[in-house]
Amino acid sequence: MSVIRAGLQKITNVLRNGPGGILSRFITNVAPVERKSEAETTKDVIATCNKLIEEKPSRNFAIVHLLGKQWRVTDGDLLVVEGYWPPNIGDEIKLEKVLVAATKDFSLIGRPLVQPGLVNVTATVISKGLSHTRTHFKKKRRKQFMRINFQRAEQTMLRINSVEIASKINEPAKNVF
Repeated sequence: MSVIRAGLQKITNVLRNGPGGILSRFITNVAPVERKSEAETTKDVIATCNKLIEEKPSRNFAIVHLLGKQWRVTDGDLLVVEGYWPPNIGDEIKLEKVLVAATKDFSLIGRPLVQPGLVNVTATVISKGLSHTRTHFKKKRRKQFMRINFQRAEQTMLRINSVEIASKINEPAKNVF
């Protein structure tokens, strides 16, 4: 039994030696990757993202904070926002509180918001109205107490016109105001 154990230990030691062991070197045939400094890697990533922004090949999306809720929006989406909101029908608005902006290739994550002027999310108010009727029914048994209240909240419907990453990453912010 000890002979088998010793043989297995020798085999595992051989396979564990070196970076990745013998098996992984035979299977992958990958040369060791040269290490770049963190600053160089960051510059490469930012340059790649800026190139992708200029090409604009894919559909952008953003996560926007609006009236106490977070919404994931893309071009052409419809949002039904509940609560009073001052814009009138037909008004075009710009959604300023962008938490995340992304494409299929990369993401820009804000801390807590993405840099102002970097992402433009525009929307148009389509309609304003009331929600469906909600019924609040209260009853206390054996007390002859019963109340029925009806509630309809104000709603605003928005169409997202565009979500676009406006400028390059790490450039000084342009004055938005």
